[in-house]
Amino acid sequence: MGSYLPNDELRAFIATLPTRRLASAALIRDESGRVLTVEPNYKDGWTLPGGTVEEGEDPRTGCFREVVEEVGLHLPEGRLLAVSHGVAMGMWGDSVSFLYDGGEIASDTPITVQEEELLSHRWVAPEDLETVLPASLAEHLRDALGVLETGGVVERVVNGGGA
Repeated sequence: MGSYLPNDELRAFIATLPTRRLASAALIRDESGRVLTVEPNYKDGWTLPGGTVEEGEDPRTGCFREVVEEVGLHLPEGRLLAVSHGVAMGMWGDSVSFLYDGGEIASDTPITVQEEELLSHRWVAPEDLETVLPASLAEHLRDALGVLETGGVVERVVNGGGA
């Protein structure tokens, strides 16, 4: 990609642009429609299998790499279901998180949690997601479950209000 600026000036300009962290997760269901959740050891609460997208990696590849690392599941790479924009999230900064369809697996499929990052896993019915997840995330996941059939993508903004 060319620029009218000399290389050193272009680099200086690029250094002034904002940065955002990228993350991705998979929405994995069992035959009863329950959602696979995981309990991290580095923060309170539960989340979905997934994590930070690495440098030089696209979000879909990062998602399914993280699924293999975190729960030992080699899944077909499903389509994008949802996007979350984290704004002013305190020390975490701004972020974009992608949610992909992890498909359906049998509830008795062996799951091997990554001991370095996770304590356990649990299947949770969509109507009970608030028992382990923040209410806004639970609602977002139910919206994502809804677009499985329609082919749409849901989007939300989470404003942490932090500096």
